[in-house]
Amino acid sequence: MAEQRESDSIKVLGYDDFYNPMIDYLKHDGFPGLPTCFSALNKHYTHKQGGVTDWTGFPASGKTYFALEVLLGLSEEYGKRHALFVPDLGSPKEVMQKLIKMRTGKDFSNKYNNKITDVEYSQNLNWILEYFYIFDKKDFKSGITPIAFWEKVIEFRTPDGKKLDTGLADSWKNFKHIYSGREDSYLDDILSTRNSMSEDNQVHFHTIAHAVKPSIMPSSKGETPKRKVPTADEIKGGGAWNANGKSIITVDWPNKGKTGVDIYVNKVKPEDVGTVGAIQGKIKLDPRKGRYYEIIGTGTHFSYEWMRLPVQTEIELNTDMTAEELPF
Repeated sequence: MAEQRESDSIKVLGYDDFYNPMIDYLKHDGFPGLPTCFSALNKHYTHKQGGVTDWTGFPASGKTYFALEVLLGLSEEYGKRHALFVPDLGSPKEVMQKLIKMRTGKDFSNKYNNKITDVEYSQNLNWILEYFYIFDKKDFKSGITPIAFWEKVIEFRTPDGKKLDTGLADSWKNFKHIYSGREDSYLDDILSTRNSMSEDNQVHFHTIAHAVKPSIMPSSKGETPKRKVPTADEIKGGGAWNANGKSIITVDWPNKGKTGVDIYVNKVKPEDVGTVGAIQGKIKLDPRKGRYYEIIGTGTHFSYEWMRLPVQTEIELNTDMTAEELPF
């Protein structure tokens, strides 16, 4: 028996490996991702099966809420199904409350004189449970590793036998991480594994990963110092996130007295998904509805309404709500 060598694990790809898959790729214009909720975002980021997206930003910047906006829009527009492991967002009941409010625009309290009725709650609970599957630990003493979560998303089947399209984890720190040695080496290995699992199984994994402590940008004498918006290299854990990430997006809440968020698409991979760029002063939150919106032309437009407008002329957002009305 011939001696097994390490190089035997390498396969050289040939004509048959490429021809049919690439013909299909050509017919579908390179398989760009699905359009996302807002025209301003869609110019920079689309949602592609087999991809990964890392969301970062400072605490209470709205990053998880905005990621949910993207996922909810994909469910409403394209019927996509998602797994959520989001303990940072709150208890399972609090997560469901947030999803119900986003879906209906109604509250469980009467803060905005829009309290949801029992019938409305029941009807929309069924809708949420069809498109969102909330994962939780079986035993509060035990933890969930990243691979356990990704495997569960891949293997899970809905009652009608369908696969899940995405999995959102909030946040990275809530996973049980088992490793010895350096954290950056662990991150290189585990994030590379995530990328392979996503691509091999055509599932999109979203991860909320917090940024490091804010730093102050250099300023001239007499100017008010400004904090630096975190980039892909400033996710806690180091440069492994940038090195292994595909789409990396920063959500920033620059003015605590207003409801607008700025979106920075720091990295996009593959290139047919979008382009690197910033979306500043164009997207805001309506706290009464629990949904983000953008202004196009002279009107406010919520998720995917931009796709149904005959003319799309963007203007600056100019209406604000007080910080006390924010849900983060």
